[in-house]
Amino acid sequence: MTKTQHEERLFEAVARKIATRIHKGEWPPGTRLPPERTLTEHFAVSRSCIREAIHTLAEQQIVETRRGAGTFVSEPDESALSDRLARVVPLKTERLAEIFDVRQIIEPQLAARAALHITEEQLVRLKLLVYEQEKRALAGETTEDIDQEFHLCLAEASGNGILLSVVKNLTAILTESRTQALQTAERSRASVESHVAVIDALERGDSISAENAMRRHLETVESAVFGNKEEQE
Repeated sequence: MTKTQHEERLFEAVARKIATRIHKGEWPPGTRLPPERTLTEHFAVSRSCIREAIHTLAEQQIVETRRGAGTFVSEPDESALSDRLARVVPLKTERLAEIFDVRQIIEPQLAARAALHITEEQLVRLKLLVYEQEKRALAGETTEDIDQEFHLCLAEASGNGILLSVVKNLTAILTESRTQALQTAERSRASVESHVAVIDALERGDSISAENAMRRHLETVESAVFGNKEEQE
């Protein structure tokens, strides 16, 4: 092993240790990290190693260095939150049950919020999407991209930017599950009917009905996915 390879592994290890302490809350957002000399003594490494570790963490936006003030733990933002969620939720079909569990936690509440915050323009957009979805379903064409856009538009209508970012990340993960759930004409029609029920509640501004309609929709889709999985097995 060369000295360069050893140094690279060493500063990466130090960076991981610092990040772990940050994530555990030992150094909360906005906290100034200990001085370079203190970190050097604590981790028993060279100053150049500490500098490289800090640089790595800064590139990941975990910390930020302020000229003349020191290095501080970055304040969390919505992009950081959604990125962490995307890393937590694995891209594996065998974890669909967990993914649907997350959807049941998030999406009914999104629908409820949307009923209170949706604009006329967003409502029209949802209606056009369902119209296109129904037209494709009757023609025997795929509709999963329409379904995806419908849920994204609904998340946008909730008026919460962080939740929108979360749903965007989940949407990419759920592409395959949508394909499985909407592979027959019957299931496509069921999805259209569920979306219409959600829109009706949104148009009335009825948050409870919107939440219940979305919950029933997800239950229908989940049942279709796992029912099909059992048939395949």
